[in-house]
Amino acid sequence: MEQAPDDGAAPDATPDTNRRGRAAAGLFGGSVALGRRSARSAPDPEATAGVIDELFFEDDRRGPYLARFATLLVLSTTIAGFGLLADSAAVVIGAMLIAPLMTPILAMSASIVQGWTSRMVVAAAILVGGTLGAIATGWIIAWLAGAYVRTSNLPGELLARTSPSLLDLGVAVAAGYAAGYVMLHREANSALPGAGIAVALVPPLAAVGILIQLGEGDLASGALLLYLTNLAAIVLAGGLALLVGGFAPSLASPEQRRRVRRGLLIAAAAVLAVAVPLGVYTAGVIADQQLAQTVSDVVPEWDPSTTVIQLDVDASGAIHEVDLIVEGEVPSQAAWKLADLIADRHPHPLRVTVQNRVEQVDVAEVR
Repeated sequence: MEQAPDDGAAPDATPDTNRRGRAAAGLFGGSVALGRRSARSAPDPEATAGVIDELFFEDDRRGPYLARFATLLVLSTTIAGFGLLADSAAVVIGAMLIAPLMTPILAMSASIVQGWTSRMVVAAAILVGGTLGAIATGWIIAWLAGAYVRTSNLPGELLARTSPSLLDLGVAVAAGYAAGYVMLHREANSALPGAGIAVALVPPLAAVGILIQLGEGDLASGALLLYLTNLAAIVLAGGLALLVGGFAPSLASPEQRRRVRRGLLIAAAAVLAVAVPLGVYTAGVIADQQLAQTVSDVVPEWDPSTTVIQLDVDASGAIHEVDLIVEGEVPSQAAWKLADLIADRHPHPLRVTVQNRVEQVDVAEVR
């Protein structure tokens, strides 16, 4: 096991709790509370050394690790891709269990916390290669599926990866912190697969490749945003968990402190960068849901004899759109009456389109 750092800040095989507390306090401007918390929750030296052993594969260990990483990545992406196309949540969950991307992501977190620049570059290179490989695998799966996939009727599991929101960011932060915590507390390692399932990494990448092959660029960008959200959140939250848990550098020099602080700030900036489009999308989803609920509430008042077959709304433009397909025994009331009822509760310009399907029963019997 190679424990010597690449940038002159050796990981202490027998870390002193007081020094860990001073390191954390020095990094964050004298946070005594953080230092005390680190001292109480610090892992034993073997756990600290175990983090390095499990996240960094150097010298003669790198080749076998990369071979395992590539194999598991292709297999997990293949399983995830077919699960998405088959609309099977169970299969997608199985793919998450064998996905290997969490290791290089947490390696980036540990490198940021320790200020190991070259190790962070290696972890980032592995992660970039894995990301591109997973997207390519998803593309191949969609190509092989061929006529089985119809863009007019995409599976729900696939579409679920194309609409990230702030809720996904919250899940990723919590799961990233859990993963960092488990790395330092090996007695809780049974929880690591749960963290991997909670924050999906491979399924969004498989979705990106599939949707690119299908020519659905907008949906593919949504799936990529979900992946980048999970990536940024895990790097930041995992690093904070390692730092608070005692996996902290000595920070002997101002340059080391600047390096670590800069890495954490970059990770935080990445999280904020993905939070902006997530916030915009989440606001749009909330507006659509409110409009859809308003329409559902007023339809019985508009025409009690109709049944709503399909309701589509779009509250993103200057004029909010409502497209309604209804069915009943008699023709529905005029669309303008429905628009007036909606406008009483929804103070925005509206365009309401109603398509009426008269209920018809046709029975034939042949003997």
